[in-house]
Amino acid sequence: MNNLLELSEVTKRYDAGLPPAVDRVSFSCLEGQILAVIGSSGSGKTTLLRIIAGLEMPDLGRVTLNGETMNSQNECVPPESRDCSLVFQDYALFPNMTVQQNVAYGKASKNNSELIDRLFDLTKIGDLKNRYPHQISGGEQQRVALVRALATQPSLLLLDEPLSHLDPELRNNVRCELLNIFRVTNTTALFVSHDTEDALTMANQVVVMQNGKAVQIGSPMDVYSNPSNSYAAMLFGKTNLLPRELIPSAPYSFLDEDSGKELVSIRPHQWMVPTSTGNENMPSFTGTIRSVNPKGAHQEIVMETETTLLTIHFPRVFSAAIGDTLTVVFNKDS
Repeated sequence: MNNLLELSEVTKRYDAGLPPAVDRVSFSCLEGQILAVIGSSGSGKTTLLRIIAGLEMPDLGRVTLNGETMNSQNECVPPESRDCSLVFQDYALFPNMTVQQNVAYGKASKNNSELIDRLFDLTKIGDLKNRYPHQISGGEQQRVALVRALATQPSLLLLDEPLSHLDPELRNNVRCELLNIFRVTNTTALFVSHDTEDALTMANQVVVMQNGKAVQIGSPMDVYSNPSNSYAAMLFGKTNLLPRELIPSAPYSFLDEDSGKELVSIRPHQWMVPTSTGNENMPSFTGTIRSVNPKGAHQEIVMETETTLLTIHFPRVFSAAIGDTLTVVFNKDS
């Protein structure tokens, strides 16, 4: 596969007295790939998306799409001339237009009536064509915005927080629908989100943003299991950050910039109660259970040892009570 999108040392600064909003970010996106840009608020992910879309000019660096330079210090291809479509976070539907009119408003959409009909069927909103945005649900509005973006047959689809307005149950359904649509239409997509579950579920490649920098780039499971720093580790859910010497069998570690120590990230599900055999060489931790919280299919246990607090996820059938003494070992095969 070829690189459809390439960013090289892209930098954007809004205020000379403040750090850059985007600081020397470089990565590429393969044709047919789904890439997620993940980070907390203020990490620079939305600014990066706007630069790719052409809504912002970088101060330094280069953006290339389909082998053509979109942004550099000396040139900028306007948004309407780029072979990409952007689905805004609030969907940006015209309230005075019907669903059909909103979709047809996109550039060259009127010439793609057959594709539009196919997309309407695929997203199951064909019976909403004559309704106005305020007459349909949030999930349906998102589908309309998606159809409008795909109707122009862009090489790259950009999405800003595509699932942020949806409730948890609907989010899961829409994730599956989006993946199916991307697969059927062979769409290359890049989306930004603060929800790491979106990245773990949908993306082939993840870019982790922190303070304007791309601090880690890799597959979802690589970023989850082998974080590059404490920020990346905690961004992807609860974890236990422990000194490397306490868990020498852990396969990955990173150097913590604040403490200068080598740390490992042990997820709550990576603990187990030692069995009578096979655990002799595993480092064990013994402590007192301070809390037990049911979490649906599992329970979350917080255990206090002499040196640290450990967060542990065990099945609901495991018997645990506050004040009990518990011994656990790291399950390297988890």
